[in-house]
Amino acid sequence: MDQTEELFFTGYCKAHNMTQVISCEYTVSEDGWSLDHIDCDFERCVHSKSCDVVKKALAKEDE
Repeated sequence: MDQTEELFFTGYCKAHNMTQVISCEYTVSEDGWSLDHIDCDFERCVHSKSCDVVKKALAKEDE
């Protein structure tokens, strides 16, 4: 049975020029973690490829 987990990640946000805390919702199944929601707009952010906070959030899927 799948379960939902909410995790928080912190780090420097270049777009806002400050430390940000983002919350992420994952579905946890036998296949691993899958990111369902992230509370920042990283898909449209000009810094998305170099964002340390989002990298932390996406790395959870690879664990």
